Amino acid sequence: MSDEQVKEVKKKLLEINQIISELDPAIRVQAFEILAPHYFEERLPKKTIVEKKAEKTEKVEKISTEDEAKFFRTFSHKKPSDNVHLIVAWYFSQFSPFPITTELLRKKANDVGLTIPARPDSTMRKATKNGKNLYRKQEKGYQPTVHGEANLKEIYKVSKGTKTFPSKLEQ
Repeated sequence: MSDEQVKEVKKKLLEINQIISELDPAIRVQAFEILAPHYFEERLPKKTIVEKKAEKTEKVEKISTEDEAKFFRTFSHKKPSDNVHLIVAWYFSQFSPFPITTELLRKKANDVGLTIPARPDSTMRKATKNGKNLYRKQEKGYQPTVHGEANLKEIYKVSKGTKTFPSKLEQ
């Protein structure tokens, strides 16, 4: 870029800044994205800042649940109640939704060496996020709600499993 071009860009940026500085700080980024094409036309990159941020959030890497031990080592929770959600996330990633019983949670916690509360059913019954229940009582256990599934996907980066849960594992 030549000195002349730099001066021209600087002049345009200062003009935009003068306009934007009068606006509410919450909308300044969007205002710049609206004004910039009018000032720079062909010099702007094709993608806006908001589009770039959206791309970054879409590129969420799924965590492999193939290796059970590795999955549980990936996460370290300070609260035993969070370990309940971790176990539910693993079951969610392996099997199509089914009611998860207290006995099943305790067995998995013992198998993988996690500490869970004395009443994991109470943890699941009371679990909410943004005022929405994460689990619902079904038969003898609890199953993730739609909001619960979204929460598991967001926190643990898992996707819904497709296997059918073998009922003999419950015993």
